[in-house]
Amino acid sequence: MKTQKTGISRRQFLQDAGLVFAGVAYATAATPGKPVETDPDSGAEIVQLTDDGRHTDDIYGEQPYSPRESNRIAVEHAASDKRDGGISIVDLTDGSVHPVVTSNPRFPAFHAWGDYLYYQETVGHKLVLRRCHYQTFAKNEVMELPKMEGRFSYGTVSQDHRYYAVSFHPEAGGSKVLLFDLKTGKRRTLIEGTEYHFKHEQFSRDGRNRVLIQANKMPDVKEVRLGALDVDREGVQWFPADRPHTLRPTGHEAWVGTSGRILFSTASAKDSQGNVWTAALGDAVPVLVSKTTTRFGHVSVSRCGGFWIGDATGEKGVPIHIGLVKGGVHRRLAFSRTVHDGKQWSHTHPYLTADNRWLIFNSTRSGGAQVYGARLKKGFLDSL
Repeated sequence: MKTQKTGISRRQFLQDAGLVFAGVAYATAATPGKPVETDPDSGAEIVQLTDDGRHTDDIYGEQPYSPRESNRIAVEHAASDKRDGGISIVDLTDGSVHPVVTSNPRFPAFHAWGDYLYYQETVGHKLVLRRCHYQTFAKNEVMELPKMEGRFSYGTVSQDHRYYAVSFHPEAGGSKVLLFDLKTGKRRTLIEGTEYHFKHEQFSRDGRNRVLIQANKMPDVKEVRLGALDVDREGVQWFPADRPHTLRPTGHEAWVGTSGRILFSTASAKDSQGNVWTAALGDAVPVLVSKTTTRFGHVSVSRCGGFWIGDATGEKGVPIHIGLVKGGVHRRLAFSRTVHDGKQWSHTHPYLTADNRWLIFNSTRSGGAQVYGARLKKGFLDSL
């Protein structure tokens, strides 16, 4: 929906039209158009995509909450003193906002560039896995999660919609990764133990339905190992990450397209030549992506697998760079201008839409946390 240019505000227009009611805004984002800033180096136009009274963020970057059509993104709203939190889908073409969950949102499941947004929701006394179609907004219940003494993580859904893998942390301690077959309803354990805390599960996009898993050695996170779980067998295969291969991984990692490789960032030392790496199962050592003194924190990879995205968390303005996965070249696209306040919503969590035309990121540049987009100038990626 596009509002006409009148003397009233967009919010007032929507209220008059009956599209804002019961404290829920059904189209509150400014229509993506006039940029708030244009980067002088890359030419990228920075556009504010959400304008909500609550802190709002793009959830996470490693497995983008955005469809293959690249016309929409999912965002999460934090609860405020006056309003509940929620999850919405934002249209990048007209700025409209479509609520999906309007209270007590849980972190949605990873399902990169898919047809659906998968999420957990409490319905009565049940915890259910649901999904919402990005284009039609139709919702349906996928499965009810079993009642167990402990806490479910958000989980990940395979690209073929067949499996749901989710970390579970029993109240008695320990950690496990459960696999649910959404076709048969059967459940089994992929890995469990007390030595590691399993988290950040991500299904691969190579058709093999492998689950990338982060394993923090307890107590005190003495190691951060990265491994792959196979739906056809128990156990884990480890990537060459953490000592003796690299410094400690930051906990930000992603699959590289359909290659079966992963990309991850690590801590860095004064003499570090770079802290972004790629690796495959069976590699003796990881590959340094780019020799640079810039330290990157949050990283992601384009759907095509050709580009990586990272934010320079220690630099003024927290610039976001895009680089070649193969080739070592990276270049600043935009300054996020976010200021970390100890909350996840102030992390940039950058990612590219499937068509590589929008870089989506979070920023507190307007005061509260909101979601922004950087429209890439034609030829920017070719310049790499």
